[in-house]
Parts: sequence; structure tokens; C-alpha cells
Amino acid sequence: MAIIKKSGNNRCWRGCGEIGTLLHCWWDCKLVQPLWKTVWQFLKDVELEIPFDPAIPLLGIYPKDYKSCCYK
Repeated sequence: MAIIKKSGNNRCWRGCGEIGTLLHCWWDCKLVQPLWKTVWQFLKDVELEIPFDPAIPLLGIYPKDYKSCCYK
């Protein structure tokens, strides 16, 4: 189990030096962008076209008009 320590450091924990907001650390950080681009390329390769939007992986919120391959 991880122990969360209160810290006065508000910089990105990935080490890029930017302000470390949740959105930045998991989506906007230049060090994590290659991961998301790879994930979206994989989804495109398996013919799952979804918008490149942080709400989808971070919050599980999909566009209203999006139909997954699991729906009939």
C-alpha cells in the first residue's frame, strides 16, 4: 500500500518541471503524450475510432454519439 505524503512541491512528478495538475500529469505532460498517441494509434489499428479527448481515459466519459463495438 502506498503512503501519500503531503509535499510543498507542486511540480509534475514525471519530472518535466511544469505545474503538476492532475490533467497535466496524466494528459498534457510532454513525457506522457507518446503513451497516449500510441494508445490511440492502437485503437485506430483495431478499428475503434474515438476522439483524442482526455475525458475518455481519465474519466470514462464518451461522446453521446459514440457507439462501442460492444453495442448492438
